[in-house]
Amino acid sequence: MAEDWTIKGEYVECCNCSVPCQCIWWEAPDDNICNAAVFWNIEDGNYGDVSLDGLTGGVLVDQDGVLFEGGWNVVLVLDAAADEAQAEALQMIFSGEAGGLFGGLAGMIDEVVDVISLPFDYRSDNGHFEFEAGEVLSMEADGSEGLHGQQGTVFPHPLIGDQDIKFGKSNEYVVDFNDEFAWDLGGNNAYFGEYELASG
Repeated sequence: MAEDWTIKGEYVECCNCSVPCQCIWWEAPDDNICNAAVFWNIEDGNYGDVSLDGLTGGVLVDQDGVLFEGGWNVVLVLDAAADEAQAEALQMIFSGEAGGLFGGLAGMIDEVVDVISLPFDYRSDNGHFEFEAGEVLSMEADGSEGLHGQQGTVFPHPLIGDQDIKFGKSNEYVVDFNDEFAWDLGGNNAYFGEYELASG
Protein backbone atom coordinates (compact mmCIF):
# COMPACT_ATOMS: atom_id res chain seq x y z
CA MET A 1 0.00 0.00 0.00
CA ALA A 2 1.31 3.44 -0.93
CA GLU A 3 2.25 5.94 1.77
CA ASP A 4 1.52 9.67 1.82
CA TRP A 5 4.40 11.73 0.52
CA THR A 6 5.61 15.31 0.13
CA ILE A 7 8.62 16.68 -1.74
CA LYS A 8 9.89 20.20 -2.32
CA GLY A 9 13.07 21.66 -3.72
CA GLU A 10 14.34 22.73 -7.13
CA TYR A 11 13.14 21.46 -10.51
CA VAL A 12 15.23 21.40 -13.71
CA GLU A 13 14.22 20.58 -17.27
CA CYS A 14 15.79 20.70 -20.71
CA CYS A 15 14.16 19.78 -24.01
CA ASN A 16 14.49 20.17 -27.78
CA CYS A 17 11.98 23.03 -28.19
CA SER A 18 12.91 26.65 -28.79
CA VAL A 19 12.55 29.08 -25.86
CA PRO A 20 10.06 28.90 -24.21
CA CYS A 21 8.80 25.38 -24.81
CA GLN A 22 5.23 25.49 -26.14
CA CYS A 23 4.20 22.03 -24.93
CA ILE A 24 2.72 23.45 -21.73
CA TRP A 25 0.20 25.34 -23.90
CA TRP A 26 -0.93 22.10 -25.56
CA GLU A 27 1.01 22.80 -28.76
CA ALA A 28 3.11 20.23 -30.62
CA PRO A 29 6.85 20.35 -29.87
CA ASP A 30 9.44 21.46 -32.41
CA ASP A 31 9.71 18.86 -35.21
CA ASN A 32 6.72 17.12 -33.56
CA ILE A 33 9.14 15.25 -31.24
CA CYS A 34 9.71 15.72 -27.51
CA ASN A 35 13.13 14.77 -26.16
CA ALA A 36 13.05 15.99 -22.57
CA ALA A 37 14.86 15.45 -19.29
CA VAL A 38 12.91 16.50 -16.19
CA PHE A 39 14.24 16.18 -12.64
CA TRP A 40 13.17 17.07 -9.12
CA ASN A 41 15.97 17.81 -6.65
CA ILE A 42 14.48 17.14 -3.22
CA GLU A 43 15.59 19.49 -0.47
CA ASP A 44 12.88 18.41 1.97
CA GLY A 45 10.73 15.34 1.49
CA ASN A 46 9.31 12.17 2.93
CA TYR A 47 7.45 9.05 1.90
CA GLY A 48 5.62 7.94 5.03
CA ASP A 49 8.38 7.75 7.65
CA VAL A 50 11.16 7.57 5.06
CA SER A 51 13.17 10.78 4.65
CA LEU A 52 13.99 11.79 1.07
CA ASP A 53 16.02 14.89 1.96
CA GLY A 54 18.90 15.51 -0.42
CA LEU A 55 17.84 12.96 -3.05
CA THR A 56 16.78 13.37 -6.69
CA GLY A 57 14.51 11.61 -9.16
CA GLY A 58 13.24 12.19 -12.66
CA VAL A 59 12.66 10.87 -16.17
CA LEU A 60 13.98 10.98 -19.69
CA VAL A 61 11.12 11.34 -22.18
CA ASP A 62 10.89 10.42 -25.86
CA GLN A 63 7.50 11.16 -27.43
CA ASP A 64 5.86 12.17 -30.73
CA GLY A 65 3.06 14.71 -31.02
CA VAL A 66 1.34 16.91 -28.43
CA LEU A 67 3.03 16.09 -25.11
CA PHE A 68 -0.02 15.88 -22.88
CA GLU A 69 -1.91 13.65 -25.28
CA GLY A 70 0.35 10.82 -24.12
CA GLY A 71 2.43 8.24 -25.92
CA TRP A 72 5.51 8.73 -23.73
CA ASN A 73 8.43 6.34 -23.66
CA VAL A 74 10.42 7.02 -20.50
CA VAL A 75 13.50 6.03 -18.58
CA LEU A 76 12.94 6.44 -14.85
CA VAL A 77 16.13 7.72 -13.21
CA LEU A 78 16.55 7.31 -9.45
CA ASP A 79 19.27 8.45 -7.06
CA ALA A 80 22.16 6.02 -6.49
CA ALA A 81 22.71 7.65 -3.09
CA ALA A 82 19.37 6.28 -1.83
CA ASP A 83 19.28 3.33 0.54
CA GLU A 84 16.90 0.44 -0.08
CA ALA A 85 13.88 2.06 1.59
CA GLN A 86 14.54 5.41 -0.06
CA ALA A 87 15.00 3.82 -3.48
CA GLU A 88 11.66 2.01 -3.12
CA ALA A 89 10.02 5.27 -2.05
CA LEU A 90 11.45 7.20 -5.01
CA GLN A 91 10.26 4.56 -7.44
CA MET A 92 6.77 4.56 -5.91
CA ILE A 93 6.54 8.35 -6.23
CA PHE A 94 8.07 8.93 -9.66
CA SER A 95 6.41 5.89 -11.26
CA GLY A 96 3.03 7.29 -10.21
CA GLU A 97 2.13 4.30 -8.04
CA ALA A 98 1.86 6.56 -4.98
CA GLY A 99 -0.54 9.04 -6.60
CA GLY A 100 -0.32 12.80 -6.73
CA LEU A 101 0.99 14.58 -9.83
CA PHE A 102 2.93 11.52 -10.98
CA GLY A 103 -0.13 9.34 -10.63
CA GLY A 104 -1.88 11.62 -13.08
CA LEU A 105 1.05 11.53 -15.48
CA ALA A 106 1.28 7.72 -15.41
CA GLY A 107 -1.58 7.52 -17.89
CA MET A 108 0.57 9.41 -20.43
CA ILE A 109 3.21 6.67 -20.46
CA ASP A 110 3.18 3.98 -23.15
CA GLU A 111 6.37 2.25 -21.99
CA VAL A 112 8.80 2.44 -19.11
CA VAL A 113 11.89 1.47 -21.09
CA ASP A 114 14.09 1.08 -18.01
CA VAL A 115 14.53 2.04 -14.36
CA ILE A 116 18.10 3.02 -13.51
CA SER A 117 20.00 4.45 -10.53
CA LEU A 118 22.70 7.06 -11.08
CA PRO A 119 24.74 9.52 -9.01
CA PHE A 120 23.56 13.11 -9.38
CA ASP A 121 25.47 16.37 -9.29
CA TYR A 122 23.42 19.58 -9.16
CA ARG A 123 24.55 23.19 -8.80
CA SER A 124 22.55 26.40 -9.21
CA ASP A 125 23.39 30.05 -8.72
CA ASN A 126 21.86 33.33 -9.86
CA GLY A 127 19.88 32.06 -12.83
CA HIS A 128 22.37 29.38 -13.86
CA PHE A 129 22.22 25.63 -13.26
CA GLU A 130 24.36 22.59 -13.97
CA PHE A 131 23.01 19.06 -13.62
CA GLU A 132 24.60 15.68 -14.28
CA ALA A 133 23.33 12.12 -13.91
CA GLY A 134 26.28 9.76 -14.09
CA GLU A 135 27.56 9.36 -17.64
CA VAL A 136 24.02 9.42 -19.06
CA LEU A 137 22.94 13.07 -18.81
CA SER A 138 24.57 16.49 -18.74
CA MET A 139 22.58 19.75 -18.65
CA GLU A 140 23.72 23.35 -18.21
CA ALA A 141 21.50 26.39 -18.71
CA ASP A 142 21.14 30.11 -18.08
CA GLY A 143 17.96 32.05 -17.44
CA SER A 144 16.54 34.37 -20.10
CA GLU A 145 15.81 38.00 -19.31
CA GLY A 146 12.66 39.69 -20.53
CA LEU A 147 11.57 43.32 -20.40
CA HIS A 148 13.30 45.60 -17.88
CA GLY A 149 16.02 42.99 -17.32
CA GLN A 150 13.69 40.70 -15.38
CA GLN A 151 14.09 36.92 -15.43
CA GLY A 152 11.45 35.44 -17.72
CA THR A 153 8.83 33.24 -16.05
CA VAL A 154 5.91 31.06 -17.08
CA PHE A 155 2.72 30.22 -15.20
CA PRO A 156 1.44 27.63 -14.80
CA HIS A 157 3.95 24.86 -15.40
CA PRO A 158 2.20 21.50 -14.95
CA LEU A 159 5.11 19.69 -13.28
CA ILE A 160 5.89 21.91 -10.28
CA GLY A 161 2.65 22.84 -8.56
CA ASP A 162 0.95 26.20 -8.28
CA GLN A 163 3.84 28.61 -8.87
CA ASP A 164 5.86 30.39 -11.55
CA ILE A 165 8.80 28.71 -13.24
CA LYS A 166 11.84 30.40 -14.79
CA PHE A 167 12.80 29.77 -18.38
CA GLY A 168 16.09 30.00 -20.19
CA LYS A 169 18.33 28.39 -22.79
CA SER A 170 20.54 25.35 -22.42
CA ASN A 171 24.25 25.72 -23.08
CA GLU A 172 24.60 21.95 -22.95
CA TYR A 173 21.99 19.19 -23.09
CA VAL A 174 23.39 15.75 -23.82
CA VAL A 175 21.76 12.34 -23.21
CA ASP A 176 23.59 9.07 -23.93
CA PHE A 177 21.66 6.03 -22.70
CA ASN A 178 20.72 3.83 -25.67
CA ASP A 179 19.78 4.23 -29.34
CA GLU A 180 16.40 5.78 -28.53
CA PHE A 181 17.59 7.98 -25.68
CA ALA A 182 20.63 9.64 -27.22
CA TRP A 183 20.73 13.28 -28.24
CA ASP A 184 22.79 16.48 -28.14
CA LEU A 185 20.35 19.39 -28.08
CA GLY A 186 22.08 22.36 -26.46
CA GLY A 187 20.83 25.83 -27.37
CA ASN A 188 17.17 25.05 -26.70
CA ASN A 189 14.62 25.44 -23.92
CA ALA A 190 15.25 25.06 -20.21
CA TYR A 191 12.86 25.46 -17.28
CA PHE A 192 13.95 25.67 -13.65
CA GLY A 193 12.66 26.80 -10.29
CA GLU A 194 11.21 25.85 -6.95
CA TYR A 195 8.46 23.27 -6.62
CA GLU A 196 6.32 21.69 -3.92
CA LEU A 197 4.33 18.50 -4.54
CA ALA A 198 2.39 15.98 -2.45
CA SER A 199 0.34 12.82 -2.74
CA GLY A 200 -2.91 14.47 -1.68
